[in-house]
Amino acid sequence: MSALAGSMPNNRELEVAVRAAREGGKVARARLGHPGYLKWKGRRDVVSEASLEVQEAIVSSVLAEFPDAGILAEEGPEEAPLPLDAEHLWIVDPICGSLNFVQGIPYFGISIALRSEGSIRIGVVYDPCREELFAATTGTAATLNGEQIVVQQISEGADAWSSAIVGTDWPPSGERRERAKRIVGLMVDQVSQCTLMGSPALGICSVGAGRLHAYWHLDLKIWDIAAASLILRRAGGILTDTQGMSWLYSDGGYIASNAVIHNSTLSCIQAVPRLGADADKA
Repeated sequence: MSALAGSMPNNRELEVAVRAAREGGKVARARLGHPGYLKWKGRRDVVSEASLEVQEAIVSSVLAEFPDAGILAEEGPEEAPLPLDAEHLWIVDPICGSLNFVQGIPYFGISIALRSEGSIRIGVVYDPCREELFAATTGTAATLNGEQIVVQQISEGADAWSSAIVGTDWPPSGERRERAKRIVGLMVDQVSQCTLMGSPALGICSVGAGRLHAYWHLDLKIWDIAAASLILRRAGGILTDTQGMSWLYSDGGYIASNAVIHNSTLSCIQAVPRLGADADKA
């Protein structure tokens, strides 16, 4: 029987996730500025030798405690079958913010989530350069370095949107990147600040910690968002797809917010396709 038998996580699983994140963080800090060889998976989508070492440190730490666990890691191995049906699945993004990392910019996150019985039950996002560790379980509040965090609600109504600090990041290429550029062009004149974060996991956690009021992205994968999604929700935030529906069925687009400005963020994002359609007809 798996060591993870049972429906709810306990302190051991959370402790393993935290330890694995810190082990990966040690490797990442040591390799910051020295990423080794680079392999481009697509335009603006890079994996480095160092990120593979970070991933190996994380996965080894998890498997040392739970040798039968399923692992879904961003960097593969590519030939391995995806263990999507695993009863207990660890979802790992070794470096969320790869372009920052390979350029020696000390802003990236290590993301580890545990999905059990179809739900994300543990989330850990670690910023090793600032020694900040975000964590949550389905039965506990979201924390930053052990202290509870909650989303920030600065005001109500239109004032909340005009005062908002909103984060985003660019899709790597294609129509979604072009659409994101148009959305930012609209949003930047409506809110207090629209800023590029460089790490989606840290961007979403920043909403949970009240540093941002919203974060959105048009093209994320499950390893980008799994851990941060739980942290955000346990901090009192809301997460949907870019249609305002359940994030679980998103095509890659997500909105994370403090709930007060969620509809405003959604309206701004949805305005762009309508404007594009109108322009095409003109």
